[in-house]
Amino acid sequence: MLRILALALTLAALTPVQAATAYEELAAAIRAGDSERVRTLLAAGTSAEATDRPDQAAPLLIAVSRGHQAIAERLLARGAPPNPRLASYYNATALMIAVNNRYRPLAEMLLRHGAEVNAVDSFGDPALNWATFYGDLPLVDLLLAHGARTDLVGHGDAVQVAMRRGHQPVLKRLLAQRGTLHTPDAATQALLSALDADDPAALRAALAAGARANGSDETGRPLLARAAREGRLQAVVALLEAGAAVDAPDPIGFTPLMEACREGHLAVAQALRAKGARVDRAALPSGLAMTPLHLAVAGERPALIRWLAAQGAPLDARDSEGAPPLAWAQGDERKALAELLLELGAQPLPPKT
Repeated sequence: MLRILALALTLAALTPVQAATAYEELAAAIRAGDSERVRTLLAAGTSAEATDRPDQAAPLLIAVSRGHQAIAERLLARGAPPNPRLASYYNATALMIAVNNRYRPLAEMLLRHGAEVNAVDSFGDPALNWATFYGDLPLVDLLLAHGARTDLVGHGDAVQVAMRRGHQPVLKRLLAQRGTLHTPDAATQALLSALDADDPAALRAALAAGARANGSDETGRPLLARAAREGRLQAVVALLEAGAAVDAPDPIGFTPLMEACREGHLAVAQALRAKGARVDRAALPSGLAMTPLHLAVAGERPALIRWLAAQGAPLDARDSEGAPPLAWAQGDERKALAELLLELGAQPLPPKT
């Protein structure tokens, strides 16, 4: 008890300059991955808790961002709160940073130590939405196992994020969690099996046996959109010939053409366009009002960008946040794509103030 009291008095006596120096020493040791130095500093009384200065990241955030699990564990054992936030990065929690960097063991450790699984960032997105964005099914499973909610809305909810990104396995897992994963009828299941096997003859046989060209897969999205997303050109042609609606939207307003543009399937996009697919159509707000050109930029598909421009796609269409495709290219530091859009006639963006 006397030893603990003496340590408390020592810490209380630290001047602001001394506290800042102690923090910098600890932060430097964490960045270097020097676990022994971290242990020594903590044993000498340096605080493992979050700094109260907004320009300084909490020690735990530094350890998590660098992937130093043993150091993070040591900090937590010395009293570091498990939910520090990084104000300069969307007010993200340590758990979000672990997810962002795909450090699953670190995420698991943080959850064991009480990290709040349903905390949200400055946009309202929880860690589950971050994992869904990357299509990381093991991380999604981990978060769901710890009580992650699928209905928290930031840039859409987790299901909508999975649809926008085209992450089919993650989407199926999320819908199963909600209890809304569909069970297709026998004819549709035969068609889906033919589609998965890339067997046009079997697909046509399934259509002849009663499968509906305008039917939906187990996720509730059009069969044509699935064929387009997977680049199954012959299946796309067969479905269109059987009467599939060329611009049939999914629940967030994405069309088969949008799916093809995001995934880079130029021949599929051309087949859809030949049947009247619109290049100027925008998704629903839950799909961020994205157009085929936004999705071609998001998917880094220069050939699709050139083709869409030649087809008359609006170069300066705005998404739900007012951003044209050029903003997506510049915001994600895709310099070559930004230059391509400007070359094709996109309006330059005003300089940032």
